[in-house]
Amino acid sequence: MGQKLHRGRRSVFKRRNPFLRIAGTCLVAAAIVATGFFGAKYLLNTAPSVSQPNNDEQTSATSATTTTTTAPAPGPATTLTDGMRAFYLPTDALADSANLAGTLQSAAKAGFNAVVVEMKDNTGALYYQSATERAQQVGSFVEGALTGEQVGQLFAQIRQAGLRPIVRMYAFKDNAAARVLADARITPAGNSSWVWYDGKPGNGGQAWLNPYADAAHLYLIDLARELKAMGAQGILLDGVQFPAQTSGASFGSSSNVNMSRSEILTTFVDEMENLLGDTCPVILACTADSALGEKTQVYGGNPLTFHATVAAPIIGAQQDIATYVRQMATRIKVIEKEQQPLLAPLLQAESLDGHALKALLKACRDGGAASYILYAPSGAYDFAAVNG
Repeated sequence: MGQKLHRGRRSVFKRRNPFLRIAGTCLVAAAIVATGFFGAKYLLNTAPSVSQPNNDEQTSATSATTTTTTAPAPGPATTLTDGMRAFYLPTDALADSANLAGTLQSAAKAGFNAVVVEMKDNTGALYYQSATERAQQVGSFVEGALTGEQVGQLFAQIRQAGLRPIVRMYAFKDNAAARVLADARITPAGNSSWVWYDGKPGNGGQAWLNPYADAAHLYLIDLARELKAMGAQGILLDGVQFPAQTSGASFGSSSNVNMSRSEILTTFVDEMENLLGDTCPVILACTADSALGEKTQVYGGNPLTFHATVAAPIIGAQQDIATYVRQMATRIKVIEKEQQPLLAPLLQAESLDGHALKALLKACRDGGAASYILYAPSGAYDFAAVNG
């Protein structure tokens, strides 16, 4: 059964040191279960909004179920106390178990301790066969989507290599679910039975889940809880935001709409953190500009303050990484200590040779961040150069 949401509740797991709550869990359970983190490439459509009738509308459920899959026993533990070092692998890199094993071994030798895999993209496509009630309604599984058993085996293989499996999920920009889940989507003002789009669908406009809708929160949280049960040890949330413009949009009439954008997004992150617990923390991706307090309209505020355990601002390789990281770290220091996130910049690393990759990581460390996430859409990294 899906979980009920408890409004106004703030995460009780925040700490002065980002790993204290993980360490506490380890002392109680006598086993170290840590996390790794990731972010993803920022996508945003700014076309004028239009609305169209929803020809695919179905009645959505008011609750969701999660799988009872039991996570396989973890492999060798990897300490994160000296920093989190994660990298992204695309789904096509996961198909060949032998090649994957070689990649994981090379990454572990180079000092990486977490790997990020995609399970829900920014169109709403699901890369695994979720058994949750709402996911079954939406039916947005890609061809060849992994079964629950295959996901569990994948996560076990990652852990056996000494790394932690982290799942990337895109949140509210979700063309698939928004077209089906009537109680979870943004609608046009004056017509709640239609679907609102952020642009003309023929020109790439997409529908969005409604950040103010409890049903949207439950859909995403149930997916995350299911993946945790399969063995995920961290959930990377991207797209925790509003559309760039909301002309003609209606967010409903629930009491939630009395909250500001930053308040409802923080509430969503809190709900996710509280229901996932200590061993599967939330990593929040955001734009570099917003983490510096600029261009925050889609967030309603600086996302560094949204109570995520880890903040993963997306920084391009061509940018002054050390300066960006230093300024972000300074902004985190002024946040209430119990709510300060661990800073793990998501570093764009596509097409970087070994020399450029080492320079990228050095700049991140020079800025004061010992943790980072490498993101190359192709999944190609010169691990030997990093290790050299």
